[in-house]
Parts: sequence; structure tokens; C-alpha cells
Amino acid sequence: MNQLHINEVFGTISIKEGLLPVKVTPFYERKIKEEVQALGNHLGPLHRVSFPTRDRISLRAPNEVKDFVDDRSNACGPANKISAVRKYADRVLFLTTSKCFGNCQYCFRTDVLRENAAIDGRSELDANLRHLLEYLRSQPEVTEVILSGGDPLILPASRLEAIIEGIRSVPSVKSIRIHTRAIVYEPKAFTAEKIDLFAKHNLRITFHIVHPYEICDEVSEKIAELRQRKLRLYNQFPLLRSTNDHQLVLYRLLEMLDDRGVRNLSIFIPDPINFSAAFRVRLSRVWHISDHLNLISPSWINSTRFVFDSSRGKVRREHYTETNSGTDVAIFVRDGKSISFPDFPEYLDVPGKVEFMLWKEKWP
Repeated sequence: MNQLHINEVFGTISIKEGLLPVKVTPFYERKIKEEVQALGNHLGPLHRVSFPTRDRISLRAPNEVKDFVDDRSNACGPANKISAVRKYADRVLFLTTSKCFGNCQYCFRTDVLRENAAIDGRSELDANLRHLLEYLRSQPEVTEVILSGGDPLILPASRLEAIIEGIRSVPSVKSIRIHTRAIVYEPKAFTAEKIDLFAKHNLRITFHIVHPYEICDEVSEKIAELRQRKLRLYNQFPLLRSTNDHQLVLYRLLEMLDDRGVRNLSIFIPDPINFSAAFRVRLSRVWHISDHLNLISPSWINSTRFVFDSSRGKVRREHYTETNSGTDVAIFVRDGKSISFPDFPEYLDVPGKVEFMLWKEKWP
């Protein structure tokens, strides 16, 4: 099955199963073409991020679900719409749009994005913002709002200004954070007007950079421009099989982020959702990678957290208690509450080849 056929098959499956269609920016696709030319195949990490693979289509694991994190259970937006989510007492996640610059194959919010896209009109967006502001005024314990999506940077500056200034009008909100992959998909989306807006309101910016080869000269220059404006920059990303599931890949990425003044917050274990098996990693191997990263790197590299998300918030390794040997479901206890996490089967967890993931390096 060649790549063209894989894309066609995936196109049919995506319509039937409600998955996001293939979407990649010309900027990012240029990097993929360089990768394919160098490797002579479509097995490289950046290609896997953006285009379907044979295992993305055919590989299945037990206990996969449509929506593991279950944002619906924590939704605080208008009825029948997931526009705002509150998992923690002091912060709210606001889904500003269902659109992204590129559709990541590993996306964990596919279900919500497809659902919201069907009703994403300007009147809906205005209503969502009004509802958010009313909610924030009634909940003074909420001190932070996280702008997510989709990708907020895809919105025009005027729309972002209305959202940000609206939130700033609520005295109890002290911090606004914006999450985006625009830095690697479309760095030019950080226009002078948007950067001025972010600097004026002292936003924190969290990138989702998943691989060191996503950081090219243009990306580095844009990060430097943001730092010149005194903006605080962070990163978080998922651990993805055959994309970055090796301590050397993680070390290289975290080192490059640190060199550019970007602090990494978390490395996420992928959700056990439908059509995610191509990217998942068994928990025991996650801990193995984490331990090896600690051994080979200084504290400013290995201080990042390995976590998975749940309807009750982020869960860490120290919350683990046991694994049911019959069902292969791991049990974690957080704040006195039990959280079940279907583990990825060991027989399916074939590690990525580091020589493919770091194809620019010289290997013996």
C-alpha cells in the first residue's frame, strides 16, 4: 500500500469515523519533503505527525474509547456546546475555535473539534465569549484562563483582542495562557499586531513542539522575537511512538527548547482513544524512557513531568498503584479518587527506530 493509497483509505475512514481530515501547511510540508527525500521512505517523524500511516489505519488496541478525557463532564459553557472546560478550581480552558493550521494525526480532541466545527459561526463564538465572561464574574476563585482550540492563532487579531480584553475586564482573572502549534506550522501567524496584543496583556504562550526537527531557523527567529517582547514561553507535547519515543530524541528537543529560552512543562502519555494505537507507548516503557532521560541529562532538561490527562486532571507516575493483570488496566489514585488507564499492550509496543527519528544525525 503506497502513501497515496493510504491517504485515500484514510480519507474514507475519517469521514465514516469522524476523524479530522489531512491538513498540513506548505511551511511544514517543506520539512516533510526534505525528510522523505533524505530517508527514501515515509517513516520519518514529521511525516507521521501530519500524514496517516498503515498502522494508523489498521492497528487497534483493547479498551480504546471515543473520548478518554471526557471534557463534557467538566464543560461549563452553554448547553450542548463544549466551549469552556473547568477541571481545576482556579482555571478554565476556553476553546476559542475548532480550526487548526494543521491537523495532527495524534490529535486527542478530534471528537470535540468535529462536534464544535458543525456549529462554529460568528454568532456562536460571540455567545461563547459572553457566556465565559458571565461565568468568570460569577466564579471569582478562577484566576487563570487558558485559550486553546483548535489553535487560537488562526483567529484574526481583532477577534483575539476581543477575547483577551474581555477576560482582562474580569478583576479576579490574573493570568491568561495561550496554547498553539502555530510556531511550527505557520510562524508568520505571530504577526506584529498579535505579538503587541500578547505583550500588552502579559500573556503566557505555550507551544506544542513535538520533535527537534520542527525547530528550524524561521521557528527560532520567531521565538527570539517573542522573547524580545518579554513574553514567557513554555512547551508541552505528547510522547509519540516512532516519532519521539526515545530518550535521545527527547533530550535533543528539550535541549533545543532550553537554548531558546522555552521551558518545557509536561510530556503527555497519549490517550487510549480510537485510532491512536499507532502512537501509543506502554506505561512501563514510558517510565523506562523517563528514567534514562534522567540519567543522561541535567536538571534543567529532565525536570519536565511525564503525565496523562483525565477527566480529573493530570495524573503522574507517583499516583500509580497497580495494574489488573487480567484486563491490563492500570489504576492510579489522585486526590483519593481512583482513575483507570487502559495500558497499551506490550506485544504492540514496538519502539521507534532512533535512526529514523533522528535521521539528520550520523549513526554507526
